Amino acid sequence: MQEFDEILKIRIQEQLAPAKIVEVNSEEAEDHDGDPILNIKIVFTAENDWLDPEKVLGLALHLRPMLHKLCADCYPVFSYMTPEEIEFAAA
Repeated sequence: MQEFDEILKIRIQEQLAPAKIVEVNSEEAEDHDGDPILNIKIVFTAENDWLDPEKVLGLALHLRPMLHKLCADCYPVFSYMTPEEIEFAAA
């Protein structure tokens, strides 16, 4: 999965530029109804910690062909955090 995450990171970087993607982790899981999902955690840096809403909304569509190869029935669920938020959550 690590190799997939590295490729995913590159594709997300392309879509969300000028934000800088620091890390991407993906994990297959199930939602509360038992349906398959793909949790995609994105760590980013950006001016004023701001991501372009249009780019964020279009991310699933942009990644659909790639995600379909990994998990055809999974719905992608994205979460976004800055490195500072990760440090704060770990404390």
